[in-house]
Amino acid sequence: MIGSSYFWFNIFFLSIGTFCIRGFFIFLSSRIKISTKAKEVLSFIPAAILPAMVAPMVFYHQGQVSLLFGKERLLVLILSCVFCYLFKSMLATIIFGLALLYFVSNYV
Repeated sequence: MIGSSYFWFNIFFLSIGTFCIRGFFIFLSSRIKISTKAKEVLSFIPAAILPAMVAPMVFYHQGQVSLLFGKERLLVLILSCVFCYLFKSMLATIIFGLALLYFVSNYV
């Protein structure tokens, strides 16, 4: 367990560091002109991050349900994608996916 003063010391300097990094780019955004090609390339970053976060959670997770060979998250991912396509609501899809994962993990 770390001491209270050490904890707050780290929180303070990490927040200052985060503020400086983000502030630096906000401050320079008015002075640097980014080409339209670079803006187009940078616009794909959020779409690339989502699969990079989801894939390890789905494919490298060792599940508990023997009926599904430990791949209950893959089943939930597929059914959630179908649900999202049909209803086109991200919040409803997240709730559906979490509820389905809970159900499959505990009751199947």
